[in-house]
Amino acid sequence: MSKVLSRQEIYDRIRNSSKDYYILEEMKRLGFWKESSVPTVAESLIQREALLNKELQELIAKDKKYQNQELMLREMRKKRMKEAKEKREETKQKNERARIERSEKWKKIHAAQIIYLGDDYSAGLNNSAPINSINALLPTFSDVQDLAAKMGIDLSTLRFLSFHRKVSKNCHYHSYEIKKKSGGTRNISVPKGKLKKAQHWVLQNILNKIEINDSAHGFIKGKSIVTNAQQHVNKAVIINLDLKDFFPTIHYKRVKGLFIKLGYPEQLAIIFSLLCTHAHTEEVFLDGIRYYVQNGERFLPQGSPASPAISNLICYKLDKRLDGLAKKYGAVYSRYADDITFSLDDNENISKLLFYAHKIIEGEDLQINKAKTHIMRKNAQQKVTGIVVNQQPTVERRILRKFRALLHNILKNGWQEQKWGNGSNLLHSIEGYINYIHMVHPTKAQSYRVSLKTILEKHGTPEIKVNIPINIVPPPQIASTEEDPKDSAPEQKKEETDWWNLF
Repeated sequence: MSKVLSRQEIYDRIRNSSKDYYILEEMKRLGFWKESSVPTVAESLIQREALLNKELQELIAKDKKYQNQELMLREMRKKRMKEAKEKREETKQKNERARIERSEKWKKIHAAQIIYLGDDYSAGLNNSAPINSINALLPTFSDVQDLAAKMGIDLSTLRFLSFHRKVSKNCHYHSYEIKKKSGGTRNISVPKGKLKKAQHWVLQNILNKIEINDSAHGFIKGKSIVTNAQQHVNKAVIINLDLKDFFPTIHYKRVKGLFIKLGYPEQLAIIFSLLCTHAHTEEVFLDGIRYYVQNGERFLPQGSPASPAISNLICYKLDKRLDGLAKKYGAVYSRYADDITFSLDDNENISKLLFYAHKIIEGEDLQINKAKTHIMRKNAQQKVTGIVVNQQPTVERRILRKFRALLHNILKNGWQEQKWGNGSNLLHSIEGYINYIHMVHPTKAQSYRVSLKTILEKHGTPEIKVNIPINIVPPPQIASTEEDPKDSAPEQKKEETDWWNLF
């Protein structure tokens, strides 16, 4: 008994072949279609149709399957894109939150600390631990905020004054050049108001509290060029040495090392050093904007109130060594800024003294200006920091005669076409030189003041060609430590020129 097909099975058979082919097969199975060895045309067509229909169904199934795969891939892509977009948005929000947190954290740190002061000068700012014990006379600071508060400024101002930029629109210094008596120019860098005030604070509260070697006489309260010259009165031989490029030789690292030796942590030593040093800058105009471009490394600027005291402290070891050398050979040693003086009671040991002095100075990373080295003997005029010391400290007679002649000419002819020194304000130059005389000879200075008073009563004050602040008195040019070649004897001049060749 043949199996009875279900409706679904019948439908599947028809779908896999054709309706006519199914009927033909059923008719054959039931005996309604007589089978023969040769199929009829109708039977062949039905079978061919069934085969083609089956192939067609297979192709449709494959196409449907392919379409479903493309649809599935598109859906998968959409899903992945949606998930990626959501993840990107989540990451963006997360990064934004992290950025805000970092910004808030940076603002807090920035408000309480100084962690960056420019390239090449920020390493060590995170080191706030003292390296050595601080001198009991020096102030201590718990942190940079405490330092700023004691200096009377806020932290942002302290950061601004100490920040180093290789290219900047602002400059903390007024820079200009003045002529040297020996020729050439000297660069002067005067700090502007806020920085000058900060440097004064460092000078008064830190630098001035440190003991200076007794051999140093420059920029020290109670000492002057007169006290420096008095050490060498009535000596057989006086030797003057000049340190070449004195302030520019004292660079940033040496200043930083000084504050570290005083016991301050590296963080504060960096800040103090940046406050007290400066680099040469060149003005560059670009698109109508002025920029200050750094040219070279930072060093002690000549014009800063803190530079002289720092130079004296850095030269403490130099002074000790040269003073010891002088005592070894029976000489007297003193130093006024970059002017070094030795004096002896005899002509012996000059070569040895000069040789070892040269070695010591080089060992302290300084250089001697050979062109300004002078050896002055008793039979010639001897000068120390501009003061004649052959028998007693006195002002050079030749210059005094010129000064008296100047006052006489002014009294007789008035201020017109009169000049003294390189200053643009003649009255200030004359007053400055009278003050210089007063340091050496107070009685002589009094007579010159009387002469000046008479001139002012008769001719009034001279016309000032250049507007100079009244509190700035040009230094007397005649008080230079450089010796006038005309005042030297021929044989002395030769020794001053050729002594270096002995080594």
